[in-house]
Amino acid sequence: MSLIMAKGDFIGLPLATLTSLRDKYVTCLEAIAVAGSSYSIAGRSFSRANLGEVRDTIAELTLAIEVINGTRIRTTYANFSGYRYPNSTNFRNS
Repeated sequence: MSLIMAKGDFIGLPLATLTSLRDKYVTCLEAIAVAGSSYSIAGRSFSRANLGEVRDTIAELTLAIEVINGTRIRTTYANFSGYRYPNSTNFRNS
């Protein structure tokens, strides 16, 4: 199982648009994965070679829908190891 990191490219679009797009991409995924056929959305053709792109787009659309619905779970992790991330400030006294 691969981890999909959504970027949020679709955040800000209306819910109806997001839902309609996600439905089209799910149908596209089913057509490619199950039937092995190509599929077109808005004049753009997808095939097995684009399966990862279709999957990633579904994750992006789902993220945007969750943000609108308020169901997006955000997790923050604390780091107590002392590792300094680039461009961060170290608050320890030297």
